[in-house]
Amino acid sequence: MRIVAQVAAAMQAVFGTSIDDLARTTRCVQRQRKFSGASLARTLVLAVLLRPAAKNRDFQAMAAKLGVHVTEEAIDRRFTNELVTFLEEILQQAVSQALAAKAATTPLLQKFSDVRIGDSTSLMLPDEFADRFPGCGGTENACLAAMKIQVLWSLLTGRLLGWQITPGRASDAKSEIAEVLPPAGSLSVFDLGYFSLDRFRRVGEADAYWISRLQHGTKVFDAAGKNLDLQSFLRKRGESGLVDATVVLGEQDRLACRLIAVRVPAEVASRRRQKVREKARDHGREPSQEYLELQEWTIFVTNCDAELLTWKEVVVAYRARWQIELLFKLWKSHNRMAALETVASPQRQMAVLYAKLIGVIVQHWMLLSAAWSDIQRSLRKAAAILRDWIVLLTGVLDDGERLRDFLRRFGAAVTKTARVTRRRKHPSLFQLLENPELLEYTLA
Repeated sequence: MRIVAQVAAAMQAVFGTSIDDLARTTRCVQRQRKFSGASLARTLVLAVLLRPAAKNRDFQAMAAKLGVHVTEEAIDRRFTNELVTFLEEILQQAVSQALAAKAATTPLLQKFSDVRIGDSTSLMLPDEFADRFPGCGGTENACLAAMKIQVLWSLLTGRLLGWQITPGRASDAKSEIAEVLPPAGSLSVFDLGYFSLDRFRRVGEADAYWISRLQHGTKVFDAAGKNLDLQSFLRKRGESGLVDATVVLGEQDRLACRLIAVRVPAEVASRRRQKVREKARDHGREPSQEYLELQEWTIFVTNCDAELLTWKEVVVAYRARWQIELLFKLWKSHNRMAALETVASPQRQMAVLYAKLIGVIVQHWMLLSAAWSDIQRSLRKAAAILRDWIVLLTGVLDDGERLRDFLRRFGAAVTKTARVTRRRKHPSLFQLLENPELLEYTLA
């Protein structure tokens, strides 16, 4: 498998002796006594992969497994500004690796040259880093410092197409991943925070496709250019619970597209309205009656015509966007990426965070080599298996053949056990991608 060789090479680049020069350049290691740059990076990253809440004794134990024998006090003294810079540079090298597995395909996914999902996740930081990473501000619970990670991800190959670290208050819609022009024939699916009629137009002009939820407040016109009262339009056209129509979006942009609205069950609409009221109350305002009424509909807009995608296929393709949310959840819950040692120094907190970020990238590579071509894969289960293999990894990093053999054996273990169960009721996403007709929407 080519991906196994690629992952092995990438891991040796990140953890190899070439980063010894980087350690000296950043003054993280000035005179090698115990730690080299490579052994220090391995100690920190592998320790947090094995134990995300690693303490000094855990770092000490990992160092010993790597042949470096130091005291806990020596470990503690390593958490400096220079170490933060060193790990930050390694992270940049890691995310620059363009690793892509064999595409996982289904009849729905095969309609596109790629399916690209974009989103962001935020992490609170120590207040001392507010100058570089200003937080959101403006609310009582806002943090002074926060980091936002923008990720553009290929659902087909698992490749991280874009990775950008920005201050927490940075706009999603103006991020680098929102500006990337997709290849012809690809499908882009982004969260509402990236909603932009100008971006949709540029994607279409590149002969590519997009699907989005409709941003409330966007002006909607019919094909003849008549301004539509959206709630009245849906009520009139959607007696069956489904509206599938050609519309024009934006008073200035005038972007022709397809609008698909599906009525949700009454209990779902009620929960939505409750959340809308609570969110508005937190910001000291009341939601409009129109907005409350529209909560009974899920509304999509797209430039995919009915010949390319049925309305069910549009809904399923948009649901695939949730996979990046699950990726972030894996990083935050399994890898505890967002958990900071509040009693630790700011330098230690940031160094551990960067070690975890490098760790989740390396973990992602290993999952690509082990499970990606299987649409039924479970990344959560695969990551749990990986944690049990970390100690074995320490002994093979310097030997390319042994490392490739390790990755093949790890992949075999994942293939047998890390799978999502098929369900008769509430089908999993992989089942919907295989057969969108399983989508559970009951129309009147």
